[in-house]
Amino acid sequence: MPKPVKPQVPAPEKSEILASAYRKIMAGNKDELSREEDAAVKQFEKGKEERLRWQYYDSIPQKHWRAMSGRQAKVLIEQASRYGIPFGGAMVSLPKVVLALHDFLAENKHKLARDDDDMLNGPASPALERYREERALLARLQRLERETELLPRDLVRQSLAKTATLIRTAGESLQRQYRDGAAELLYEAIADAEAEIERFFAERHTDDADRHSDEATVDAAE
Repeated sequence: MPKPVKPQVPAPEKSEILASAYRKIMAGNKDELSREEDAAVKQFEKGKEERLRWQYYDSIPQKHWRAMSGRQAKVLIEQASRYGIPFGGAMVSLPKVVLALHDFLAENKHKLARDDDDMLNGPASPALERYREERALLARLQRLERETELLPRDLVRQSLAKTATLIRTAGESLQRQYRDGAAELLYEAIADAEAEIERFFAERHTDDADRHSDEATVDAAE
């Protein structure tokens, strides 16, 4: 098993230019840095930051790891023991965790790629084929809903009911201004629209119920 490799970040040489630059900075004369002094300071600070970063990577307090993972210490310890990834101690070495994680993925790539649904791995049958079709349909519906192309049925009904209320309010205004004739025509149209909405959703509900009932009967027969 490979070991994590930490890059060797060489410490920048402390030159007279760098020393001169820091004397000016300590005296509050940072604006007086020459181009060479400014470049030397930036290079030194970059190297220092890189060395400190790797130092911190190697010693992350577990409370920080708990905060980042959103897991309690007990869960981390159990997961570390079960999967062999070393993040259960008081201090966590990120290089070791990253290496162990990728080793785990490499060793279990075939298991992770396989679908664990036992139904999909069973012998071929009409019931299995229907199950696969239902899974594919469910995945498509979930995708469409995430893409806002598909809305829940109850949400659609609520929206249509609110629309009908707004139209009915407009009809009341027509009745006040133009008497009963114009309003009655609008009310009749609203009633027809509501009846059509109820019929549409009732048919869909009946179709779904019948389909599930038929599938249950076939599965029981098999």
